[in-house]
Amino acid sequence: MPAHARTALEIPPFYCPVAPASRPDAEELDRRSADWFSRLGACGSEVTARLSEGGVALVPGLAMPQGSVDVVEIATNFEYLGHGFDEVAFETGRFGRSPKEAASLLALMTLVIEVPEAPVPEDNPWAIGLRDLRRGLERHATPTQMGRWVAAWRRYFFGLGWETLHRSQGTLPSLNEFVAMRMAGTVGMEILTTMSDIAEGYELPTADLEKPAVRALTEMSWLLVALDNDLYSYHRESLLQGNGLNAVDVIAHEERCTAGQAVTQVVAMRDRVMCLFLRLHDQVAKEAGWELNQYVAGLGRWVRAHLDWGLASPRYLRPLGAQSPPETWARLPREYAEEPADADPAPLPLPAIAWWWSCVDPAPATG
Repeated sequence: MPAHARTALEIPPFYCPVAPASRPDAEELDRRSADWFSRLGACGSEVTARLSEGGVALVPGLAMPQGSVDVVEIATNFEYLGHGFDEVAFETGRFGRSPKEAASLLALMTLVIEVPEAPVPEDNPWAIGLRDLRRGLERHATPTQMGRWVAAWRRYFFGLGWETLHRSQGTLPSLNEFVAMRMAGTVGMEILTTMSDIAEGYELPTADLEKPAVRALTEMSWLLVALDNDLYSYHRESLLQGNGLNAVDVIAHEERCTAGQAVTQVVAMRDRVMCLFLRLHDQVAKEAGWELNQYVAGLGRWVRAHLDWGLASPRYLRPLGAQSPPETWARLPREYAEEPADADPAPLPLPAIAWWWSCVDPAPATG
């Protein structure tokens, strides 16, 4: 165990004044998805049990309270497949450190998501599971919605390849590059947010989705989930992987500061984005039709759902198991912050996302 991982860093409370939500069948859907994933045989029974104990598929039930049970179950299946694929095949597996092997696997997975009719190797449970998700969703989605979902998978696969390159070379990206890739690729949030309107039985018009303010809100929700995950999973990664490709270590490397100081900076950054998200959400909602209002409200629920789950999940609270000694437990907050750590309305100095702040209407002059 790395020396720096013996004592967990204290993670401050998160600012997220978005109302929590849930659905009564969330735990049942999690159990069904765990059974589905177990039948795939993609991971050993120990890994599957660990994912199930962590309730990794509870998030869609918290984020899509009114969604169709069939579509929400596809999302919960994705949570198991995605967590397993990322953790076993890439974070700790051979693909995560071999760009050549990763490229070969990701090329196959891209073919499966684009052409589910193509033959799939019977000895590749990841591909079989992905084809199952694709075939299930296309029974509920329009061609436009399926196109968005497939495009989201392409970006996710590209992000895994990018991570593999850095792991294989032992390098860290700049914070600006990390932010751009983490939110759009490696966190996988686009795959989930493209399912929101499918689950609720409407299709968000492309003209609405492509509005700069709506694109900004969408990307903000992805980045918030990514940064939040990097904070509440930091201790787990320290114990099991030695860390590396997360916001805390990227900032510590770039700023030449301690991990504790970097945590403070990540919290301030995510709170600043959260404040912008709330302002821009209210601005968009005033002029939006029903479909767009549903969509942007759903973005906020995804952020809150990941926090409600992550801060209470044994996966992060006790990463070495329920019987592990207390000194190996994470130090996560039990309550949400009433005020943001950083409410500065100025853009963050990161070109990849600074344009978000230009979408906010200027405050009316007074006097």
